[in-house]
Amino acid sequence: MPNDEQFKIIAAITVKLAQLGLEVSFVEPITTGPLITTYRFAPKSASKVSQITSCAQDLALTLAVEDVLVRRLPGEAVIGVSVPNAQRTQVLWRDTLGEPDPKMLIPLNLGVDSEGKRYVDDLTKCPHLLIAGTTGSGKSTLMHSIIASAMYWRSPEQVQFLLSDTKNVEFGHFIGAPHLLHDPATTMYRTWELMDWLIDEMERRLQIIGRSGYRNIHDYNKGPWTTESHVPKLNYIVLLIDELADVLGGDKRGEAKIAGSKLGRIVQKSRAAGVHVIAATQRPSVNVVTGSIKTNFPARLSFRLPSETDSRTVLSEGGAEHLLSQGDMLYQGPTTPGVKRLHAAYASIEDVKQCVSVARMQASMHRG
Repeated sequence: MPNDEQFKIIAAITVKLAQLGLEVSFVEPITTGPLITTYRFAPKSASKVSQITSCAQDLALTLAVEDVLVRRLPGEAVIGVSVPNAQRTQVLWRDTLGEPDPKMLIPLNLGVDSEGKRYVDDLTKCPHLLIAGTTGSGKSTLMHSIIASAMYWRSPEQVQFLLSDTKNVEFGHFIGAPHLLHDPATTMYRTWELMDWLIDEMERRLQIIGRSGYRNIHDYNKGPWTTESHVPKLNYIVLLIDELADVLGGDKRGEAKIAGSKLGRIVQKSRAAGVHVIAATQRPSVNVVTGSIKTNFPARLSFRLPSETDSRTVLSEGGAEHLLSQGDMLYQGPTTPGVKRLHAAYASIEDVKQCVSVARMQASMHRG
């Protein structure tokens, strides 16, 4: 049952839509999370979904809030109106560190959903993730959380990282972690060198897996080839690119073609070899997020973007322009219908440093 404040919001939304010639009826339940509360409404008579979803700015003005996201909820016959909470709760990284599903080979910690429940996906099912968002929207915080969580949940024998940090300010705290194959690349050209190394490693792995009679790394690691012959299993490698536009060579066509060719070769053939890519950008233009990128990155995630056009470039639908800042995002997974609204967990520098220290200590004990 809605409380008094929620009744006022429901009434205000219903009246405003009626003034705009749109008839809706409120439907329970109300979903309350750390940042937003979602109210459900069913369209009546001839009211179109597209007409209702285009009223976000009108509803935000009526409710006197910074923004409102109006969209059809996947799997439900209702329209969801997500309103920012007056009192918001910060999502802390430490609160999302419960044990993930053991079947997940590379747990991808994406924070919590709109109800405040932890949301973890498996990167090997994605198999690559594209992240977009303006400066200050939460991209770097999410990437810190993803890397730190993987280090906390999985050993270097299971997962290792290659990091591209052309800003030279994002991933320095991970230097020295046993999960890093190399120190973070801080220039475009050093990133290309890591990509060349990764291509060679990918081809080497595919030859090993093929000669063993298997089709992919998952079957190879499960087979008697490794369990009975004491052959070491192959671990997974994640290439994480902080700014895709920088790596693709900026506005220089020749460099962009070279870098695009390297990245395309990796993402097209890497899944069977246990190589996965997470790429982020604050410039979601069609020059960066090309058709080839969208095809090879079926999992896409967007923080707040300046316009609906940018949102459609990344997610193929609008909505990201109505998000809040500081970790509020829309996630489009390859195995789930529609788009989910999630909130990234905040991993502080102290959390990251402590995670790296624990990983180094555990690696040292394992070698000993």
